[in-house]
Amino acid sequence: MKILIISQYWAPENGVPQRRWSWLTGVLEAEGHSVTVIAPPPHYNRSPSLVEWWKSGSFRAHTEHQEINHAQTVVRTGFFPAGRSLTQRILNQAAVASAALWVILKKPGVLKAYEPDLIIGSVPALPTAVVAYIASKRFSAPYVIDLRDAWPDLISEHDRWNSGLGEPSLREKLLSRGPVQLLGMLTKRAINFSLRSSDALLVTSSKLGNSLSDQFTSYGASSSKPVAVVRNVFPVEIEHRKLTHDRSEPKQLRVLYAGTLGRAQNLTNAVRAVAIAQQDGYDIAIRFVGAGAARQELVRVAKELQVSVEFSSRIAAEDLSEHYDWADTALVHLTNWPALEQAVPSKTYELMSCGIHISAVVSGETKEIVEELGAGHVVAPESPRELASLWESLIDSPAKLTVSDAGATWVEVQRKSVAPEELLRVIRKFESN
Repeated sequence: MKILIISQYWAPENGVPQRRWSWLTGVLEAEGHSVTVIAPPPHYNRSPSLVEWWKSGSFRAHTEHQEINHAQTVVRTGFFPAGRSLTQRILNQAAVASAALWVILKKPGVLKAYEPDLIIGSVPALPTAVVAYIASKRFSAPYVIDLRDAWPDLISEHDRWNSGLGEPSLREKLLSRGPVQLLGMLTKRAINFSLRSSDALLVTSSKLGNSLSDQFTSYGASSSKPVAVVRNVFPVEIEHRKLTHDRSEPKQLRVLYAGTLGRAQNLTNAVRAVAIAQQDGYDIAIRFVGAGAARQELVRVAKELQVSVEFSSRIAAEDLSEHYDWADTALVHLTNWPALEQAVPSKTYELMSCGIHISAVVSGETKEIVEELGAGHVVAPESPRELASLWESLIDSPAKLTVSDAGATWVEVQRKSVAPEELLRVIRKFESN
């Protein structure tokens, strides 16, 4: 079949959605399917000044014919310069979605005679769900939504999105008094409509899949709509195995967090836990590797609590091995939003593959996975005292840092068998039609 993928994230970037679809595109092409992609340029090329953006013609679409993420053709949409604030990200996503719609409706260049058999929209970015719906009408083809997070339920948490970023700016205070609520309501309705109208869904956790299936039933949607769980168990890019714990300094615990320093993590909780442990006389060394909107607030809280925190800029996934060697335990951390009980951070699977003990500050499905597979220890979100007590116990009993190999085995089975078969089960439904 000819499959069209619509996404706001694609290679050569190396984030979670890009790595996910590099892997899944390979699965599709191994089955003989032809993949074409509509996506904007990489994010690191999307922050020019307005003058540079206009002069370079970056508002226009262009086509790349080389094989990127296994795709034969990538149609790059125009874009509007990106920024770091939530408002700027929303504007950027809306601009990219509009550019994708222009490509779909005009069908320029290589798309002029193109007629896909199936459309897949990768969400987030949230506008992609609506773009995929419109594309299905334009091409008279069924469409599938690949939903990687617990949307649209996360929209209900909009009043707490910036809770871990410190004092809100004047712009945030003004926008929160009406515009954000209106935008959230409209977005939620649009996403729900697109999900209900889709011909199938791909999700990244069982709880999210069950929740959406129940919602479809309550809305009177067809119970035959396939909902497949395709977890983010894409291949890790480093060769690292650490199933045993051997430390020459048993009185210190080295904690690593490698990932997004974002709103859904609220990592100030971990900094406060370090402060508590230090007050109890324990030596905790914590290192954050990554970037995100919460970094500035983390620095401020660490300084306020007089906690020594090491920060390292975002690095390529294949360069994490040195940090994994350093760490005794790695942090998987989410805040206490109810919607996040349906989310499983992809870092969980990578750490299990590498055999690294996980300090999991989570609830819901991630909690169940870590506990059932003996991949580490779990504490409740937003409880720094409980997290400090866990780390203190790991110093007192270092043997707890040795994890079972059951997690690595489970991830390997998911990656090689379960997830690809779930994806192809959905695809074959349309192939037979």
